Amino acid sequence: MRLVRAVVLVAALCLQTALPAGAQVPNPDLAELDRLQTLSQRNSAEAVQALQAAATRFANAADVATRRTYLAALTDAAFETGQAAVVTEGIAQLRALAAVHSDASTQVLATCFEARQWAVAGKTGAGLDALAREAGAAEQVPDPWVRWLYHLTLGALHSSNGQFEAAMTHLLRSLELSRTLPRQAATSELRSRTHLELLHFDMKNPDRALQTIRETLPLAEKLDAQQALGWLHLHRGNVENVQGNLDTAVAAYRQSLQIARAGGLTGLQATALNNLGDVLLQRKAYAAAEPVMREALAAYRDAHELNGAAMAQANLGFALMGQGRIAAGVHEVEAGIRFVHEAGSLPMEEQLLGELSRMYEQAGLYREAMATTRKQQALAKELFHTERDQVVAALQERFDSAERQRQIEQLAQANRVQDAELRVRRMQQIGLAATVALALLAAGASFWQYRRTRTANAALAAARRQAEGALAEKNLFLATASHDLRQPVHAMSLMVEAISLRNSDPVLRPLVADLRNSMQAMNQLFNALLDLARLESGQPLGAKGVVDLSGLLADVVRLFREQASLGGLALRLWVPRGGATVWAKPVLLRQALANLVQNAIRYTPQGKVLVSVRARGSDWLVEVRDTGVGIAVADQYRVFSPYYRGERADQMNDAGHGLGLAVVARCAEQMGATHGLVSQAGRGSCFWLRLPAHTAAATTTAVPPDPVALHRDETAMRPLQGRCLVLDDDRQVIKAWRAMLEAWGVTAAYATTTAEAHAQLDEGFEPDAIFCDQRLHTGESGFDVLRALLARCPAARGAMVSGEHNAPALQDAEDEGYLVLRKPVSPVELHAVLAQWLGQQKNQSKQPSALYQ
Repeated sequence: MRLVRAVVLVAALCLQTALPAGAQVPNPDLAELDRLQTLSQRNSAEAVQALQAAATRFANAADVATRRTYLAALTDAAFETGQAAVVTEGIAQLRALAAVHSDASTQVLATCFEARQWAVAGKTGAGLDALAREAGAAEQVPDPWVRWLYHLTLGALHSSNGQFEAAMTHLLRSLELSRTLPRQAATSELRSRTHLELLHFDMKNPDRALQTIRETLPLAEKLDAQQALGWLHLHRGNVENVQGNLDTAVAAYRQSLQIARAGGLTGLQATALNNLGDVLLQRKAYAAAEPVMREALAAYRDAHELNGAAMAQANLGFALMGQGRIAAGVHEVEAGIRFVHEAGSLPMEEQLLGELSRMYEQAGLYREAMATTRKQQALAKELFHTERDQVVAALQERFDSAERQRQIEQLAQANRVQDAELRVRRMQQIGLAATVALALLAAGASFWQYRRTRTANAALAAARRQAEGALAEKNLFLATASHDLRQPVHAMSLMVEAISLRNSDPVLRPLVADLRNSMQAMNQLFNALLDLARLESGQPLGAKGVVDLSGLLADVVRLFREQASLGGLALRLWVPRGGATVWAKPVLLRQALANLVQNAIRYTPQGKVLVSVRARGSDWLVEVRDTGVGIAVADQYRVFSPYYRGERADQMNDAGHGLGLAVVARCAEQMGATHGLVSQAGRGSCFWLRLPAHTAAATTTAVPPDPVALHRDETAMRPLQGRCLVLDDDRQVIKAWRAMLEAWGVTAAYATTTAEAHAQLDEGFEPDAIFCDQRLHTGESGFDVLRALLARCPAARGAMVSGEHNAPALQDAEDEGYLVLRKPVSPVELHAVLAQWLGQQKNQSKQPSALYQ
């Protein structure tokens, strides 16, 4: 009996030691602070007053956790009410508390609030640097609420700085941590969700943002969290504003403003006023916008939110300019631009410069408008190069991650197969050595092992399907992204060509040329990504046949001869006199050869490029030699990998994106050809393709000519005469078509819907040519619409325009002989088509057109 009592006593002592202090005796101070933090979500001003009144009780508490929680609650509430002095004092006290007690949790808290203070002052980069220095300590602190606040703050700052992937990672981590907090779990989850919906809006996904707002509103209403409700209604107004629902947006902003004034939320009040004023500016109600923007500016200054104050000041200037008070308005706008420039917010600066140029033009000050436009163009060019580098880096990171995951899955699959084989072999040996007495047991064990092996094989098959699905999703992403981005690039390419034709200012010519080069670089990136995705997905790209290699190489060299000449290079071709024919896929062979020649020209600053064909046994060896920069031996094994670029690529103007040679490798694999290189750094390179020769009598497969190459010499763009009908549901694209056709002298009618197109014909417009977009937002097939329009205009010629490459409707159009133009349409190609059509229109009726792939 004594032994039992002793065991029970020892167990009780161990249990008491294992329980945390908070679990043994509830802390009344922390419970009261939890109540005040919840009050802060309803009325921040009232919470600040209550926390300041209780300073004697909490600030001098013996427990460090109580003092830390008190200072954090006071500082957090003061941020929302715009009391900068209280915030600064709270951060200083947290620093002092951390130093005295060597408390890592308090140190991380102080850094979080300080980083938030930096961001409010327009110095988000400094705040991110401060948080990065505390990364190791933040993951080790014992207080889970501190870890939650660290990830929430880091995600919010990354989002405001445009680093959306990093922001999503940290905000999702904060949401995960909020659900495990012993205290303040609901309010913490609410704040994480609020920041997530703002991130969706910043990522140009208003539908997802609106969905998150609707999912979060019930939680905010349940907690009576007026602060969160105010921000949610404000963000709902932003979404409605972007979607063009201005009346709904104004109602949401007013609801947010009412909550902000009732709760003393100065920052929310300033933002709601600024957004209301922005709607008035959109409606050109400049007189009504002026007092609203002045009130917003005062509120931002009271909240010490300098970024917001700069934006409100610029909007005030636009309101003044709209009323004819040009000098006063320009003064306010330029003050706002100076602040965002010093803060390093280039996107906001570029946006303000564009709006200022528009206001100048509206006021008739064209000289000032032109000067402001030049500043905006220079800044836009800088932003474009930065964003392009970021896109390439992000794609590289995603590719590397997918490649690592694929290698891990392959290794795991091989291990599982090997383990299964070893088990089967061991059981077979046991069965052979077993006696008759164990025969039934051995048979049962063999059957059990068979079931396990079959299960393992099924698991392996599922893993393989999952890996193949991941690859298909990646390729679908690349193809979808390429299509979605081709639409604005299509409009921009036509607009840039129209600008260059109309421009007579020598100062703007270099800018227009740089913009055209940037457009071509982006188009090359899209095409390379799409080609790589199609090749990796195993899509059929034509059948094998006998190809005239000599003629194909002549076409490719002709295509790049002008580019080589502009670079001061000699581009030469050597083929055998008797010609050369190979057994290959024509489309893939053209793509591979074009990429090899273009790569040689890009990486050859001076000298020459030689393309040659030589017999090697029963094969033909195609070599592309250059006198360029060469490739070090240590890097040659990576040359045919996607996104690889040499060490000197960053020093060259047109070094590509590292996709061209990867496409060459995939093309060679699908054709059954071999490929390789011989190179020496500083001496040049020789890339080669070895293809099986074909000597038997057979019909040579014709390789379709490149329409751009055929009409490359027609760069003068001679004026045209005729009438065109253009149907596209994107108004920006319609504007680009209008600018392009007017510059060429073509009379055109434009429509954004099928009904508008038929209305043009009903009014007597008789087009000579019709261009119809394939992907209409009404869900109609562009090909069906084109055929209906051509049926009403028998004398007209018609063409499809699409950014897609594998749509069944496009294949049907090509099979029936219609012209299909791929976005972004080359102005040279478009001019050549119109020159042919409009020139023949008087002498011949509509016939099926040649295909342009």
